[in-house]
Amino acid sequence: MIYYIFVFVLGSVIGSFLNVLIFRMPRRISIITPQSFCPGCKRRIKWHQNIPIVSYIILGGRCSECRQTISLRYPIVEALTGLFFVFIFGRFGFGYPFFFIGFYFSALLVITFIDFSFQVIPDVLSIPGIFLGLLFQIFKSNFVPGIIGMAFGGGMILLIRVIGGKIYKKEVMGLGDVYLTAMIGAFVGFPFILPAIFIGALVGAALGIAYIIATRQDRESPIPFGPFLSLGGIAVVIFDPLIYRLLELLGIYL
Repeated sequence: MIYYIFVFVLGSVIGSFLNVLIFRMPRRISIITPQSFCPGCKRRIKWHQNIPIVSYIILGGRCSECRQTISLRYPIVEALTGLFFVFIFGRFGFGYPFFFIGFYFSALLVITFIDFSFQVIPDVLSIPGIFLGLLFQIFKSNFVPGIIGMAFGGGMILLIRVIGGKIYKKEVMGLGDVYLTAMIGAFVGFPFILPAIFIGALVGAALGIAYIIATRQDRESPIPFGPFLSLGGIAVVIFDPLIYRLLELLGIYL
């Protein structure tokens, strides 16, 4: 239990850093300087006001100076990262997969929140992630599934981008989606990239239709696909045994 508590705290601290990336990267602010500050009054946040999850609760979700509401995203990302790290530790222990999958989950979290807010996927995470995913496969002593997963995932989204662009005369998928799917494929390998894309497309289509109906938005309104791809990429790792059995039932063997 002590180990799990330690891992959760470690994950929540990393989640705090992920919040820095989510806020600063799309705004092109250095992630090193300045120190953490309130987006409203710009005052520096003291260390005891920057404790993951705990500080948000103590402050009542408001800045101690200007009383501006602090986004609920902050404790959500910190808690999710902590829970993800607990899961990874429970599945893999402190072996090399802990660090690779830890990066994978962290990168997908950052990409999800940035794409939701700004409809852009930071290539600075997904492109290096492709190489880290392939390196992960090399550590597993069989990088062929990673190579195939990367090529299949990125290639499929690229094909949709090209064909969709010719049909609709506009960009239907960004290159960021191509790199992201290639990264997911590199990490999960083939054939797990298949259910990852399927889950992402299914959830994305369902929520996209619900969003358009609920908000009465124009069907032409862009809906970010990165968060749903990320969801699929996370789901196939968490439900790995179930996905494995489903693939076997479908006659797709590893």
